[in-house]
Amino acid sequence: MRILLCLVCLAAFFGWGSAAAVAGAAVIYPLPEAKLFALQERTVAAVAIEHRLPGKDIEEVLGYQLTPVFEVKKTAGRLEVTLANAMPAWRELPAGWPLTAENLGAGRVRFVLNSPLADQTVVSTVRRKTVKGRDGLIRLRTYLVFSIPRIPGKSIPTIVIDPGHGGGDTGAVRNFIQEKDINLDISLRAARLFREKGWNAVLTRETDVEPSLLDRADAANIVNATVFVSVHNNSLPEEAIPRSREFGTTVLYNASALQPATELARIMQDELVGALGTQREALQDRPRLVVLNSTWVPAVLTEGIMMPNPGNAKLILDRIHRQRTAAAILRAIETWRGRKVAAATKSVAPTLAPIPALIPTPPQAGNFAGNTANRGTVGARDGWIYYLRKADSLQGETEERLWRFRPDRFLSDELVRDAEIWDLNLTPEGLYYSNWSDGQKIYRAALNGANPEPITDAPAQQLGVAGDRLVFVRNRQIFTMPRRGGMAFLVTEDVAENTVAWGDWIYYANGSDGFKPYRIKLDGTGRMKIVDDETLFLAAAGDWLFYSNLSDGEKLYRVRNDGSQRSKVADDRVGYLNFDQHFLYYTNTSVGNALFRIKPDGGGRQKLMDGGGAPGPIGIAGGKIYYRGLFEDLK
Repeated sequence: MRILLCLVCLAAFFGWGSAAAVAGAAVIYPLPEAKLFALQERTVAAVAIEHRLPGKDIEEVLGYQLTPVFEVKKTAGRLEVTLANAMPAWRELPAGWPLTAENLGAGRVRFVLNSPLADQTVVSTVRRKTVKGRDGLIRLRTYLVFSIPRIPGKSIPTIVIDPGHGGGDTGAVRNFIQEKDINLDISLRAARLFREKGWNAVLTRETDVEPSLLDRADAANIVNATVFVSVHNNSLPEEAIPRSREFGTTVLYNASALQPATELARIMQDELVGALGTQREALQDRPRLVVLNSTWVPAVLTEGIMMPNPGNAKLILDRIHRQRTAAAILRAIETWRGRKVAAATKSVAPTLAPIPALIPTPPQAGNFAGNTANRGTVGARDGWIYYLRKADSLQGETEERLWRFRPDRFLSDELVRDAEIWDLNLTPEGLYYSNWSDGQKIYRAALNGANPEPITDAPAQQLGVAGDRLVFVRNRQIFTMPRRGGMAFLVTEDVAENTVAWGDWIYYANGSDGFKPYRIKLDGTGRMKIVDDETLFLAAAGDWLFYSNLSDGEKLYRVRNDGSQRSKVADDRVGYLNFDQHFLYYTNTSVGNALFRIKPDGGGRQKLMDGGGAPGPIGIAGGKIYYRGLFEDLK
């Protein structure tokens, strides 16, 4: 199934959730781009939205993103998506698109889908990696994506195949053979094989054109591909060409990617070397390659045949060997996917057994474990609720300031700390937090905010309190230190994300092992992998772990901390996750980041609030839920 690039002058661009102060000062450029993917079981339509901001206003370029504000309304046979704060200029989408667009004026644009399956259409956003141009401007692009079902309830795996180079970029050249042509031929053959197996196969190019590197990654992200493969054949620097016989086949991957494909890289190399009879080279971890660091799905880049090697000329020209390369790609992905499916299902119980209410015990010191996993945005102590409120900075960006109020007193809000902070923890002796106004150092202050003082000289994130020790992440590794200050102790050298402490244990997503959930004791002993799933968000509650399972479409799962009783709780795509005594609370990215709750055994699923903004941490304190800077009573 080919990728169709439909160009339309979209001069409408949209407002941005909590970052409105930034976007309001931005220079906004028209971006004439929309993409349509006709897959077997669904049609995917994507409209690009882009802002450009002065680079000097954004320090962390790669991590900066803006999310469009939109409202979804579904009725029988009709879907309406309204975007707020759009510029009034608008041109119709091209004929043949499943969507129509209407300029409502006053900065609002509405997309309409009339279809019997409109109520099953999923609306979401997909971001592109933020980049800084030579003009000093930061490009912030997001796609508004409509996934329109053709076959209800059908899910077909999708491979995005990227024939390397193209157009004016020939790639390696040897004896008038251009790599771009070989890559395209192999890719077309591979696509045909995958389609014969029943897969969707999307090609980033089918002719001699040159898509940008980010456009190639966009295709995989927009369709939420099962896997992305960029097909290449290797070149060498001029000085190394006389030694070309010393080089063979390798596969490149990105171990720090959102969904690393390290295992796929090993399997792919095995299949290519076996099919081609080439020499085996070392696998390469290449996190700086755009097509590997800008794809949010598992991605590899193959380097099959060494082009400058004179002995490879016959291999390159022989269609049988190109067909063998395509078949090797198919076998590798079938093997890899088979292992993932087996790992994801081997311990799933046929039905969910009921489990008791969570009934978490609030810590005597620190913050609730579910709150620390949500960046410590809110906490409660001594009748006060402490929370982070956004305030405009001199640079026009929004920063977090610490406030508190008493639920039993009217107009009791008071500013506690006038600094940008995260990872709030409350103890009898005072506040502990990561001070982003001072290099992310750990600070201690009185409960009323008085007498702030740094207790570390180095930055720290994901701060929590476990007994008399602080637990935090530095350089993506877990450390502990005494609450009163002192020497920091390295707990593990694993790359750690979503770190949370509960009792004597620290739970984290291990970026050194495909972001699978691990546990380790405060003293560095007892390290173990809990389950073989890739995770995004996780919440520890007693001896249970709840998580967003990237190995199964970001659906909500649970497992005991010893790895037993793994089961799926909900089919929703889960973002931020927290819990109280009886319910799990989460942002449902399948429906515009709406706020949902569900019982730990999968019952009682309920939508509490519509989305319409950037996903944000969920905090729980004092019988209230804290969501996108607002408080609501727990329902």
